[in-house]
Amino acid sequence: MSMRYWIVLIVIGAAFGGSFGFNEYLLGYFGAFTVSAVRIALGAIGCWAWIFATQRNAYVSLSTMPKLAVFGTFQFAAPFSILPLAQEHIASSTAGIANALTPAAVLLITHIWPGGARATLQKFLGALIGILGVLFLVAENAASSGADGAFVLLAVCAPISYGIALNIVRSFRGIDPIVFTTWGMTFGAFLMLPIAYIVDGQPEIPSVQTALALATLGFILTSAAFLVMYSILPTVGALNLSLVTFVAPVFALLIGVFEFHEVLSVSQILGTSLILFALVVIDGRAAAIFRVRASSGIPETM
Repeated sequence: MSMRYWIVLIVIGAAFGGSFGFNEYLLGYFGAFTVSAVRIALGAIGCWAWIFATQRNAYVSLSTMPKLAVFGTFQFAAPFSILPLAQEHIASSTAGIANALTPAAVLLITHIWPGGARATLQKFLGALIGILGVLFLVAENAASSGADGAFVLLAVCAPISYGIALNIVRSFRGIDPIVFTTWGMTFGAFLMLPIAYIVDGQPEIPSVQTALALATLGFILTSAAFLVMYSILPTVGALNLSLVTFVAPVFALLIGVFEFHEVLSVSQILGTSLILFALVVIDGRAAAIFRVRASSGIPETM
């Protein structure tokens, strides 16, 4: 994979990680459901603009619409609401790190999903390591805020939702990924907008800066990030694309520490390390590196 694609992957991961910082800022002015609804709605508008600009055929059959609505619920409406709700009680960096459990959640859900791929013992071990990392985050949150860690567990529901969405995606064979992503965001927006209005009331934008933050979260960190991600998928492949999961929590952690002055604890460092190591184990890279070294005579301790 060329250097330019590595740069693109890092930028996408930074965008996803940065969304936690924007959530943190916007929660000072809006309710969690409003942040979610506006993000998804702007993201959908951005995706539709791209479809029209590129003259893509956005037609899907009526029989596919219910699946797209369910996909939009689990891919966008649920996780984009869960994370701001959790961030009202936990640090943005903690939410970002917990969200890094997505590959582990995908692994476990796919294992029990009808027709899904069965996980190997190595992958199960990786998932358990990731869960251990989350337990460290739960303990850290309880110690620092006096909470019982329930809101860290709430944040973990977002990766579970993503895992369900990914298994639904497999039923969309033959549909342009940008098209089903756009429809998913659209259904997610239709679901969340009335909920946000009922729960949070009519939002009032207090400043131009806040409006720009909403636009950045919706258009750049949501629609543009997903559009770029899917546009390079045929070139880099799904395996390399999954590397954004390694990058996002690191940026979420850095933004939380340097922008919002969140304290970086030993438990956070240990939890982050365990989750990132779990991703390596699940992905198989660690085992592959050791196999290459063993076959080439390179000591494994290097």
